[in-house]
Amino acid sequence: MTYTEVETIVKEVLAKQLSMEAAQINPDSRLVEDLGVDSFGSVEIAFELEEKFSIKIPDAALYEAKTVKSIVDYIASVKVEK
Repeated sequence: MTYTEVETIVKEVLAKQLSMEAAQINPDSRLVEDLGVDSFGSVEIAFELEEKFSIKIPDAALYEAKTVKSIVDYIASVKVEK
């Protein structure tokens, strides 16, 4: 899996959870300020990402994620083939 593939899937999950178009989401979009993700939403998003990528996202990584890029970077660090 490539970084771009991870980014595309993350945007699709966010778009579905937030009822918006994936094209409206960019790597620098801030989860809370720009996309309106609340604490309940972040848990739902994390759960769906864990299912999509077959990974476990630690709570610390979830709380540290402030932008779409930070989510993609974390998942890519686990899933992208080196």
